[in-house]
Amino acid sequence: MQKKKKTYLNKATALLLFFLFIFSCTTKQIPEKKELLKLGGWVMEMDLNGEVLPFSFELNKTNGTWGMVIINDQEKILVSDVVVKNDSLIAKLPVFESEFKLAIKDPENMVGLWLNYYKGPNYKINSVAKFFTRGWFRERPIKSVVQINPKYEVVFSKNTDSSYAAIGLFNQKENRLTGTFATETGDFRHLEGNVYGDSIFLSTFDGSHAFLFKGVSKGDSIMGNFWSGTHWKESWVAKPNDDFKLRNPDSLTFIKPEYDGINFSFENESGQIVSLSDETYKNKVVIVQVMGTWCPNCLDETNYFTELYRAYNSEGLEIVAIAFERTRTKEKGLNNIKRLKDRTGADYEILLGGSSSKDKAAEKLPMLNHVMSYPTAIFIDKKGNVRKIHTGFYGPGTGNLFLDYKKETELFIESLLNE
Repeated sequence: MQKKKKTYLNKATALLLFFLFIFSCTTKQIPEKKELLKLGGWVMEMDLNGEVLPFSFELNKTNGTWGMVIINDQEKILVSDVVVKNDSLIAKLPVFESEFKLAIKDPENMVGLWLNYYKGPNYKINSVAKFFTRGWFRERPIKSVVQINPKYEVVFSKNTDSSYAAIGLFNQKENRLTGTFATETGDFRHLEGNVYGDSIFLSTFDGSHAFLFKGVSKGDSIMGNFWSGTHWKESWVAKPNDDFKLRNPDSLTFIKPEYDGINFSFENESGQIVSLSDETYKNKVVIVQVMGTWCPNCLDETNYFTELYRAYNSEGLEIVAIAFERTRTKEKGLNNIKRLKDRTGADYEILLGGSSSKDKAAEKLPMLNHVMSYPTAIFIDKKGNVRKIHTGFYGPGTGNLFLDYKKETELFIESLLNE
């Protein structure tokens, strides 16, 4: 009898211990699942055939939605189409036809590819992303030795038969270096880097262009190389010259003598044919923007022209753009135009002109002596006379050149409106 009672006590004790265990499990806080990636500052390193192009970016997450901000000096490019799933990150760049496809190795490291579909389906650049809360230019802590001049006369050359001039514009603070190069067809946008001993390093990535500049000080000059992605490399030489100027951008493109002016008819993103002779543009001051949605300088100009249109449209200014695209189908080209308008908020017509080949564009606009640059802006008065054609565009990265162009353009528009 005593033995059976002991057995009952052992079973009761075991049952009690079991319930206590269950209770402790339900009251214990279950740890949250760790995030796949750290949020905050990162550095992307792109492999340009052995040369490293770095740029800074930030990863963020709001209400479960991932985002990215690419940083080039003062420029910040918001990337909203970011998907993190199954240990991978895919980021589709805004406006331009390119994307990153990266495998997540751990919360602080990713590795993969940048694909630029403008260059074709097989154009890829190996890329590595590292969590790094500072800027990549701070990785070189050695005190700078060389003092970079604010302005240089620059010559770029692929070989002895191919060269072009540029203005080098720089701003140095200790070992940090920012600036750009302005050419007769546009600028290299926002460059960021550093001075390290007798060498300089500058780079930028905007979703379309991957630019890397390296140079070494030789006396008062700088000699270096320039890489554009994995497909282009050329040398450059810079000499200090505060007075250096390029040819007047208003003198490079003009109406051929046998033509009285300009006219055209192209399709907009809604499938409607729009002509310069339409009632919308009669007795108006008109800017015709020759551009492409794939062109970063054109994006800068579109942002500015959107501001200009909103400021002066009620006074009689109209703007119409003709986009020459790098797409294989009309549908894709029209879709790219819609993406650009959605991204920039451009309120004016953007028409599909055709292929981005400058020769093909010149065939579509035979009244021009050539299409030298994307973008090109044609200014027309109320009587339909072409008053000025401006080749290229100096964007915000050029500092005072950009501010001077804005001031000059707005004064010119006001004078045409007052005629």
